Amino acid sequence: MHPESELTAYLTNALAPAERARVAEHLQRCAECRRALEESRAVLSGLAAVPAVPEPEWGRYRAELRARLEAPVRRAWWARPMPAMVAAGVAGVAVVLALQGHHERRPVELAAVEETMLGARLPLLEQYRVVERLDLLEDLEAIRHLDRLGDGGR
Repeated sequence: MHPESELTAYLTNALAPAERARVAEHLQRCAECRRALEESRAVLSGLAAVPAVPEPEWGRYRAELRARLEAPVRRAWWARPMPAMVAAGVAGVAVVLALQGHHERRPVELAAVEETMLGARLPLLEQYRVVERLDLLEDLEAIRHLDRLGDGGR
């Protein structure tokens, strides 16, 4: 069994003495593990050459965080009246749906409409009958005066 997981601990002297002796003995007999050990050593030396990450500036971070936490919350102008606008919209939709649900179209009978229109114009129609008979009345008047025409207009 190859001690691959213990090679890094072997390089950093993090193994107990008995474990370290066991891994060293295995490395003397196994060329594959020696190659893996050399690769790990190269990686560790490459990492050691990388400059250390600078410590974070906690003081500045805390000051910025405190300033943000203590700053008053400003909502966008459109977000302030949003609950009222939503409520008004819902109420409007409810009214429209309620009115649509109760508004049933009934078939309109044309005869009923005509009767209503005629009833509203009845006085005009009564006068129309007189006007319609006007030519008949003129004829009657002409007949009455026919006898005068024969007398020479006396």
